[in-house]
Amino acid sequence: MSARQDSRFIWTSKKMSVSPSPLKRSRASETRKTQRLAILLVVFLMQPGTADDHVLSKRPQPWQRRDKPILSALTTNQPWSRVTLYSPHVIRVGDKYRMWYIGNSSATRRPDLVMGLAESDDGIRWKEYEHNPILTLDDLPWGSFWQTPFVMFDEDETVYKMWFVSITGVKTNAEGRMIEGTQKLGYATSKDGIQWHIHPKPIFDYGRSPCVIKEGAKRYRMWMNSGPLKDGKRTGLFQHIYEFTSANGLDWTQAKKPSIRPAGKQRSIVYPFVIQDDGRYYMWHASHVPNGRTEIFCDESRDGSTWTTHHETAAFPASRDPKLFDGRYTSTPCVLVEKDRYLLYYSARDLSDEYTGGDGKKRRDGAGVYHYIGVAVCPRR
Repeated sequence: MSARQDSRFIWTSKKMSVSPSPLKRSRASETRKTQRLAILLVVFLMQPGTADDHVLSKRPQPWQRRDKPILSALTTNQPWSRVTLYSPHVIRVGDKYRMWYIGNSSATRRPDLVMGLAESDDGIRWKEYEHNPILTLDDLPWGSFWQTPFVMFDEDETVYKMWFVSITGVKTNAEGRMIEGTQKLGYATSKDGIQWHIHPKPIFDYGRSPCVIKEGAKRYRMWMNSGPLKDGKRTGLFQHIYEFTSANGLDWTQAKKPSIRPAGKQRSIVYPFVIQDDGRYYMWHASHVPNGRTEIFCDESRDGSTWTTHHETAAFPASRDPKLFDGRYTSTPCVLVEKDRYLLYYSARDLSDEYTGGDGKKRRDGAGVYHYIGVAVCPRR
């Protein structure tokens, strides 16, 4: 064979190299392009953030709001919760839905809140436990009253676990309204969800509204209002949500930096509630916004630590309808994940300022009254 060179073969004294045809070069280029796009897609999916097609990524989220509350201080037959009735926490154990909630019958902003229980077969229609309240001021070994219960049924240990908040160092004004106090985290366990063993001391010295997920035998994660300064001031609690970790649910380590802070029109960021669903974490929380309203917002995360916030548009706003029970406030979110739906339980205030106190006198609270617990439904798919 001659030593000439043509368009396809190059002869050398050592080896022959083959120059690819235009068709092969085109295919190789397309392969590299496809590989680059695949890498970019993987990188994008690994970023903390949202998938815009997920129902919970819409703003506002497509919750189906109900016209009437599921529990109300104005219609209850139980005398212990005829002024304040709020802060629901709902779980499903077997075929039964169970709700723990807070109430009183004296006046608003009084340090006498106690805890009740309600049950349901469908998550919508509820019956108050006949022996309410299940936890009173006498049941507290420390602190002054009950606030923001979070209950988990631990299937590994077949026991109910409750994280809650109470307040020490309470001071009141001449009218009996609380004006000072330090909110602390407490813990309790129960075999039946009714009779509780209360841990004798606070388990964390500065916090409000815990939300706990157990991700393994020795891995608990909690999101809770707290602050960089343990000074007991309400402003610290209202401005920061922190992540905490624990091996046993009792001894907690607080992250160095807050997970979420208010932004835009938000004047506070309170009552965090976190779920894990479809490979993402979702955190609902309430925020005070202009015109005296509080509304529920929702942020998203891939790992539960780094969050993509959505603070310009509420996920579940107040209805602003003077005829509805949630015209002024939607707050204290609790979200239950089921096979075909999400259930959002929340506390609500209407647009009225007036109420009747336990003494029968007409009273006024300029911010409204937590009279109601509502539920909204969102299709999961």
